[in-house]
Amino acid sequence: MELQIRGNDIAITSGLREFANERASKLDHLLGRVTDAHLELRKKHNRQGGDVTMAQLTLRSGSRLLRAEEEAHDTGHAIDLVIGTMTNQVRKFHDKRTRRKGVRAEALLSNGAELEEETIELTSDDEDFDLASKIVRTKRFAMKPMVPAEAVEQMELLGHEFFLFLNAEEAQLNVIYRRRDGNYGVIAPDLV
Repeated sequence: MELQIRGNDIAITSGLREFANERASKLDHLLGRVTDAHLELRKKHNRQGGDVTMAQLTLRSGSRLLRAEEEAHDTGHAIDLVIGTMTNQVRKFHDKRTRRKGVRAEALLSNGAELEEETIELTSDDEDFDLASKIVRTKRFAMKPMVPAEAVEQMELLGHEFFLFLNAEEAQLNVIYRRRDGNYGVIAPDLV
């Protein structure tokens, strides 16, 4: 696996690069074919408790995207933590696949619970509805068409509560989310 390392307020030395590659080599035997591997290290300045290093590891294996993020006071320890978290995610993913033994992913959605249609109405007061100033990050990513069951699987791999995807059945953007009762819901636009 070719690990691409990027530092933000952290100098990436050859020793640090070797250390990260050595630790990441543990993942080689767990994942079959990793097409893209990125490790981002950045300093997070705290007023109390000193600076911490944030390590974010992103792996692409086929159409699956796995991401883990950890932080520690020491850069090496942050790398160890993020590799450990990623190892647990990969094992969890493999265990889930093994347990299914051929059961289709659609079973996750048709688990006795139908997807409910929900209408969400947003209202705003112009005086205090200045959310644009609170947007601190924009994330762009490549999308491939997928069915809702694949979107559930991808959301679980990323460890998110919701996931934006291009629905292959409807040819439009949908959001799948985990409900409080443990089931899943889909938010789909009603084109008028």
